[in-house]
Amino acid sequence: MTSGRQRRRVVPDYMAAARLTVPEHITVERTTLVSIVPDAATDGLDPPGSHLLALLEGGPLSVYECAAHLGLPYCVVRLLVAGLVGGGTLLTRDPPAADLPDIEILELVLSGLRAL
Repeated sequence: MTSGRQRRRVVPDYMAAARLTVPEHITVERTTLVSIVPDAATDGLDPPGSHLLALLEGGPLSVYECAAHLGLPYCVVRLLVAGLVGGGTLLTRDPPAADLPDIEILELVLSGLRAL
């Protein structure tokens, strides 16, 4: 019989990234897009790494989305991604730049709102 409570993890969250060596030159932010390297060797990964790769089989996701799907804290997934990028299993890229509206239009809208 199961209660309404969620099942507790057997392994604490911080242990998901405990054995990773994270290269210092790799920067991973919340909006960094992550994808799997084609033909990457995925043998011998620990369970969090395997779960991350299974999640990314559907296509690239941001680090923050990966953390939400895996149920792990962002900082743990950030270390996990950086370690797998350093190992040649994952690729990262910055998200596309957003087209910002023209400042003049924003000022006109602001002055219109003030006039109300």
